[in-house]
Amino acid sequence: MSITLFLSLAFAHLVAVISPGPDFFYTIRNFFEKGVKNSVIASLGIGFGVFLQCLFSILGLSVLYELFPTLYLFIGTLGAIYLVYLGVSGLFGSTTKADSTTRKGLEKLNFWRSFGGGLIVNILNVKAFIFFAALFGGLIGKISVLFQILISFYFFGATALWFTFLTISLSFGGEYFLRTEVQNIITRLSSICIVLVGLGIGFYVWI
Repeated sequence: MSITLFLSLAFAHLVAVISPGPDFFYTIRNFFEKGVKNSVIASLGIGFGVFLQCLFSILGLSVLYELFPTLYLFIGTLGAIYLVYLGVSGLFGSTTKADSTTRKGLEKLNFWRSFGGGLIVNILNVKAFIFFAALFGGLIGKISVLFQILISFYFFGATALWFTFLTISLSFGGEYFLRTEVQNIITRLSSICIVLVGLGIGFYVWI
């Protein structure tokens, strides 16, 4: 079950992280303003932010479930409903166009400023915390602490790799990703996947 669950969570994270959002647009802006190196470092900051979001979600939910055991079904079901809502709203929502007109800057590498910028952008994204709380809401108590830590580290690495890939693709003329129609396609497909994941978690909570 652990492998199946890991693949399900990894898939849910994938479709969420590739969807255009604050981290996506920050990475693009950072690339054009500060160049490749700073943007890659910012990607690590975003990934670490995701890691912290996971830990906050897991620890917070664990404390709640220990104090109020009956909350498990409620929060797990609420989380599943939220994921379905998130997916449906993405299907019918509009996509903000990324700005590709800014010239790529020649700013020198500043590790902590770039890392901190990516970290802050992710940490201040309340929707990211709600997403992970919804994702883990029906799983706390059914998965080991080791599994929780490992999946959090995976989310960190996968997130950093995705935004690094986005940065490198832009450096090789990947402005294709900035086209509104491409962003719309990514958003629609990922929204459908998130709906399916939400339904799957809802089923998992009640079995």
